[in-house]
Amino acid sequence: MDTFEKVEKLREKANVTFEEAKAALEEANGDLLDAMILLEKQGKAETRTESFSTKNEATDLIVVDQPEKKEEKKRGNAFTDKVKALWHKSCENYFVIERNDENIVNIPIWVFILILIFTWHITLVLMVLALFFGCRYSFQGEDKMKLANDVCDKASEAAEKVKEEYNKL
Repeated sequence: MDTFEKVEKLREKANVTFEEAKAALEEANGDLLDAMILLEKQGKAETRTESFSTKNEATDLIVVDQPEKKEEKKRGNAFTDKVKALWHKSCENYFVIERNDENIVNIPIWVFILILIFTWHITLVLMVLALFFGCRYSFQGEDKMKLANDVCDKASEAAEKVKEEYNKL
């Protein structure tokens, strides 16, 4: 492909004048892709997304990177990474019910969440009743989950105080 054809192709793809295309091509030592990148950096190129070719010539198709698609991929990857991390945490950590220092129930957190989702009205009532019968709840596993365990301890302490007040009557 001679210089005139390259200038014409660049002018057509970048929507710039012949002078701008020629200058960019000279600065890029005749490389179409580098010239296109140079024009984009200068803010002169208007990129189009409808550039497809069935020819086998590598210079006929100028690939233009689209930042919107990169951003979507990053967001998509970030979302899937977060979902994977959440799944990993829910498999590696367990919801434990203890009574008299003996484990009664030890289930992965994802199972506990499913139980809560589908039978929340029964599960919550049973959990509150179990507190009054000396059961304690905790989360164990890879993560310490101190905040969640503190809440479970406070619930157990509150149930003990209510039992003591009731026994005083």
